[in-house]
Amino acid sequence: MKTSGVLISGLGSFLPDRVPIGWAVERNLIDRSAAEQYGITSVTVAGDVPAPEMAVRACRQALERAGQDAGSLSLLLYVSVWYQGPHGWCPQYYVQRHTGAGRATAAEVRQGCMGMFSALELAASHLMAAPENEAALVTSGENFTSDLLERWRFSPHFVMGDAGSAIVLSRREGFARLKSVNAVTLPEYEAMHRGPEPLFPPGAGRAGRLDFGDSKHRWLDGPDRDPAGPLKLVAAQDELVSRTLEEAGITMDDVSRVAYANGSRERVEGRAMVPLGLPMSLSTWEQGRTVGHIGASDQTVALEQLLLTGALRPGDHFLMLGVGPGLNIACAVIEIVDTPLWSTARPAAAS
Repeated sequence: MKTSGVLISGLGSFLPDRVPIGWAVERNLIDRSAAEQYGITSVTVAGDVPAPEMAVRACRQALERAGQDAGSLSLLLYVSVWYQGPHGWCPQYYVQRHTGAGRATAAEVRQGCMGMFSALELAASHLMAAPENEAALVTSGENFTSDLLERWRFSPHFVMGDAGSAIVLSRREGFARLKSVNAVTLPEYEAMHRGPEPLFPPGAGRAGRLDFGDSKHRWLDGPDRDPAGPLKLVAAQDELVSRTLEEAGITMDDVSRVAYANGSRERVEGRAMVPLGLPMSLSTWEQGRTVGHIGASDQTVALEQLLLTGALRPGDHFLMLGVGPGLNIACAVIEIVDTPLWSTARPAAAS
C-alpha cells in the first residue's frame, strides 16, 4: 500500500538488561556450537516485568518524544506474539488506560513477528481515511520468560529476547515518512509452525513446550509440505519488496539500511541481504545480535537505534523486512526527513 501524508513523529522502546549468551551456554540452555554459529552475543531478559508494562513504558517515551497528547489519539494497536497476561484479558486496554489514550479505538493485532507491519498498514489506512484522524499509536510488548518455551533454543537460528516498542504516526508532523507498507500470506505454509497437536483443546491448556524446530521438521517430512519448497517463499518476497520499493518511488540503490528479524548472521544474510543484493554492512544485525529476537519489535527498535547513533540522516531510506508464522512476509519503506530532537546526532544549539 502506498501511503500519503503519514509521518512518524515518535519512537520509544524499553529494553531490559542483557544476558550474555555465554551464561546460557554454561548452564546448557543452548548448545555451544549453536551459540557460536548464530553469532548472537546476548539477549534482553525482563524477568517478571509484564509484557504490557514494557509496552506502556515504550509508549510513554514515544508520546513524549512526539509531543503528542495521548488523549487526542484516534487509534491504538497492540501487537502481540506471546501470551500477554490472564486468560480472557485484553492487553490493549491496559496500555490505553496507563497512557491516557481513552478516546482511541483500541485493538490487538496477533500476527506473529511481522505484526508490526500489519499494524502500521492498518494505522496508516485509518489516518488517511478521514481528516479528523490525526494520530495513531502502534505498540508491542513481549516477555518470553515462560515454562511453555525455551527462549534459548525454541527455534533454529533465533534466541528470544524481551522488549517493548512503540511508534506514533501523525498526519501533522514528524521526522520520517512512511512511504509504503505491504504484506503477503502463503497459507499453504500454515502447518509449518503448528506441529502434530490437535487444534482443540488450545495449547495453553496442555503440558508441553513450543518447539518451532520440531514442528518445522515434521512439516518438511509430512504430507503438508509444499512441493515447491522455499522457491515460492523467495519469489513472494522478491515480488513484495519490488512492489514496496516501486510504491515508495525508489530503487534498491536508494536504500540506506535494512532491518530484518533478529536471527543468526546466517539467517539474516541468507534470507534478507543476499536476496536484496546488499552487503551485511547495511543490515542492522550488529545491533540485533545484542538483544535477540524481540518479537514484533525487531525493526522498530533497530530504527530507533540508528537514529540515536546518527546512522540514519535526512534523505536516507530505511527498508524493513519481516516474516512470521502463517506464513506471512512483510516489507515497508521509511524516508528520514529530519533529525529528531531526541537524537544524539542533532547538533547542539549555538550559545
